[in-house]
Amino acid sequence: MKRLLLAVLLIAVTSAFGDDLVDAAKVAKAKRKKSTTKVITNADVKKAKAALAENKPREMLVEPVPAESSLEKQARERKATTAADAKLAAAEKTLADFEKELATLEQKYYEENDLDRRDTDLVRRFNDVKARRDAAKKELEALKPVAKDQDRESRPSP
Repeated sequence: MKRLLLAVLLIAVTSAFGDDLVDAAKVAKAKRKKSTTKVITNADVKKAKAALAENKPREMLVEPVPAESSLEKQARERKATTAADAKLAAAEKTLADFEKELATLEQKYYEENDLDRRDTDLVRRFNDVKARRDAAKKELEALKPVAKDQDRESRPSP
């Protein structure tokens, strides 16, 4: 019985304070400043006499590149790969020729009995061929990464 009486008493007290809270909210709402701007509706837009301003997209400064078909792309890549392979093969052949010529000159150096000819003519030719071989090596190194990159592009990614 005491519990019932206590519950009724709590409900009565809460409702009395709840009414005060509702009244305070209504008073605060009445005090708020009303909007002075007019809301524009679709009917207002239709009645307007002024011309509508439309933003047109700017014309492209650069002409668009026509899309390349997959067959054209494949043909272009195949041509580039073939050309790179040909250059790489030529550079490797040139390097191999220089290596053979260096080996031949070195062998002639050791077989030569004439010290004057050996130290002037053969050493000069050896250094000249060695410089050309080094240039061919640099050219080959420059071509190898290009060939590897093209292989990566043509292979499907996992």
